Amino acid sequence: MHMKRYFSCGLLLLILLVIALLAGRYGTNLQDMLAALCFHGDAGIQAIVWNIRIPRILLVLAGGGALAVSGLIYQTIFKNPLASGDVIGASSGCSLGAALAIVLFHDEPWITMLLAFGCGLLLVIFTMLLATKVHGNRILNLVIAGIILQAVATSFLMLLKLAADPYQELASIEYWLMGGFGDATWTQALLCIGVSAICMISLYLLRWQIQMLSFGEETTTLGVREKQIRWIALLLSTCMIATVVSVAGIVSWVGLLIPHAVRLLYHQPLSKALGKTFFGGACFLLVCDTLARAVLAIELPISILTSLFGAFFLIIVFVKGRFSL
Repeated sequence: MHMKRYFSCGLLLLILLVIALLAGRYGTNLQDMLAALCFHGDAGIQAIVWNIRIPRILLVLAGGGALAVSGLIYQTIFKNPLASGDVIGASSGCSLGAALAIVLFHDEPWITMLLAFGCGLLLVIFTMLLATKVHGNRILNLVIAGIILQAVATSFLMLLKLAADPYQELASIEYWLMGGFGDATWTQALLCIGVSAICMISLYLLRWQIQMLSFGEETTTLGVREKQIRWIALLLSTCMIATVVSVAGIVSWVGLLIPHAVRLLYHQPLSKALGKTFFGGACFLLVCDTLARAVLAIELPISILTSLFGAFFLIIVFVKGRFSL
């Protein structure tokens, strides 16, 4: 049974990879693509395959998996099926950092990445520190602190939009906020793969402790250091989100949609669902990205498609009454 499932997943991924390699405004056939993969044939097709499509596909796969797993961790810790990277300010912080880089440094790619990543991580740390200063329910405090700091980040983001050049910088900010992988490079792909791998391995080693956090106050009696595990899991998840968002902009709904889909399909706890969630997120985002660059003459921002598919999925789940953690 397991071998059949692995074979089916491998075959699905192979089909999606082939379609992604062939799709695009510069179309190629299967023979030319295979020749380019072996460094034969037309030099132009080789350049497209190795310098544009392969790094983009790798970045999309790593990014989709990272966002999906982060969503699973957030939903488990917060015991809330609506939890995602926005809950404690990761996406808002990244958006503010990117907008700051676009306005002050004229959209230098590396500066935009670094500021987006740094601001996202910093806002989450501030959220967690603020939550520790208040007595009461720790989870509720985190959510309230996240809402407060999200509002602050959004206010500063609107001020930056107001100060931006309306003919260039404002358009760059808005386009970045819609997300996209059109500027993917090998450096970005390897960076995202490296960060995602480190965080995923760490989360996998902590999977049992993280799963026990969903039991609430009982975790203390079970020997789990609740506060430390929550901090580590949230920071690792935020690190993955910030890495993806810093190189691709806001990619919405993946962290909310995929954990639900995996739970509905397999009915497994977090300890057994990490790999399936990563695979589901990677495949889903690869499908969306392939459609984004192949459906129309212009490339669509990725969040248009992820939001559309996510909304349809949740409508179906909600109507059938299966919307639960």
